[in-house]
Amino acid sequence: MDIDPGWPTALSDYQDALGAFERASKALTAALIDRSTSPGDLAVRLAAEASARNTVVLLRMRVVSLWRESEPPFALPIFPLDDQVGRA
Repeated sequence: MDIDPGWPTALSDYQDALGAFERASKALTAALIDRSTSPGDLAVRLAAEASARNTVVLLRMRVVSLWRESEPPFALPIFPLDDQVGRA
């Protein structure tokens, strides 16, 4: 990932990470269903899923942060005081 990509690039990285997490989760689920999976293999799959999940969370926070930075600031409309009194 680039040091400071725009949010569309970060979104693409996030989607790739989400796909990797889904694959790791499916592999872990299959290993849990297969009662003959060795404890060592199960530990490796658990660690892979945890790592993939952490990557997804971090990239999602990055996408949201970059998206917010790219949006123009939200400004409340300012009404003259007389206008506000008339509306009340």
